[in-house]
Amino acid sequence: MNLFRNRSPETPKTPPASPPSKRTSKILSRSQSAGELGSPSKGKAPASAPESPSNRTPLGIANVANIFIKMRRASDQVKQHVEESSGEHPQSHPGVLEAVRDPERAPLRQREIFICDGGVNLVQLLRATRNALMDLAAGLDGANVLVDEQWSCRIHRPKHPPNRTFKVQIMYTASAARSDCPDPHRPIALDKNKPILSLFRMAISKKLHQFVPPQSLYTSCMPPSDSNLLTTYIQLGTL
Repeated sequence: MNLFRNRSPETPKTPPASPPSKRTSKILSRSQSAGELGSPSKGKAPASAPESPSNRTPLGIANVANIFIKMRRASDQVKQHVEESSGEHPQSHPGVLEAVRDPERAPLRQREIFICDGGVNLVQLLRATRNALMDLAAGLDGANVLVDEQWSCRIHRPKHPPNRTFKVQIMYTASAARSDCPDPHRPIALDKNKPILSLFRMAISKKLHQFVPPQSLYTSCMPPSDSNLLTTYIQLGTL
């Protein structure tokens, strides 16, 4: 009876050791389930995982680099110049066209090329171009206003970052007329312009103006020769 009593307490000692083993197995199963996303089995995981990235990453990096280079070249070609205009149809300032005394009008056209350093102020350039047209109109018999105005410009951006020069081409057309209303002395449709940067100084490298008779309104303007190049510097606020 003593032996039976001594053995009976020994048997319940073994079951408490089994629960910890079950707890550790649950923890392992959770850790393996997280790792099964990349590899389903232990034996194939280390072999398949490192091989696929090692073989594909060099090709992927090269392809991505080539794509970025092509995109950059394409963007440089697209963004070389910016175009602005007053609109599809000629316009006149309010009150000027209604006060015109004589129906006869003299069509004028002004084409100028500006080389700007540090930025472009389109309002200043348009005002300078229109003032040149007013000088032409003043030479006519009794003309004192401009009507049917229309302008277009193309701004070429610097190709390289160290270069800060902008090339601006402006074409301004209008008709000189006689009117009882004074000329406003400002370009038409200024709300459409979008200045790029503030202009610190402006170098006028090429300047061309031409009076176009009515019968040859669409005659092309020839660029000036190298001997006629004019270089001046205009500070802000002088126009």
